[in-house]
Amino acid sequence: MTIEEQIERLTGIVNGLASATVAHGEHIEAHDRQIAGLLKLAEQQTAQIASIERQWQAYINTLPRQ
Repeated sequence: MTIEEQIERLTGIVNGLASATVAHGEHIEAHDRQIAGLLKLAEQQTAQIASIERQWQAYINTLPRQ
């Protein structure tokens, strides 16, 4: 194998690695967006649970004491 063939082969490998790196970065960004969405959903659910707890406590406070 000549030096030029080796350089061409290495160039192809480097280009392939660059493409793989870009694709991997895109997957990481998509994953980050999914995690952000899940965190937002968890925050909303936490707020809803807190609201329900307050409503139940308010209802319980209206019940007669024995």
